[in-house]
Amino acid sequence: MKKWRMKTMIGFLALFAMMTVLVACGTEEEQAGDLTLVNEQGEEVTLSNKDRATILFHFTEVG
Repeated sequence: MKKWRMKTMIGFLALFAMMTVLVACGTEEEQAGDLTLVNEQGEEVTLSNKDRATILFHFTEVG
């Protein structure tokens, strides 16, 4: 009986920890705005524009 109670308590603590992390990550304080970047010409390019496709390149230094 003690083993069952201990497993149940650990399960509830794990569930509580996961719920706490999910609540902390998903706040509604963040504004749901457009994500924009600056291109080579200095113009702002929005990534949520459905009329025009946007291709992103991300280069990292290797070696």
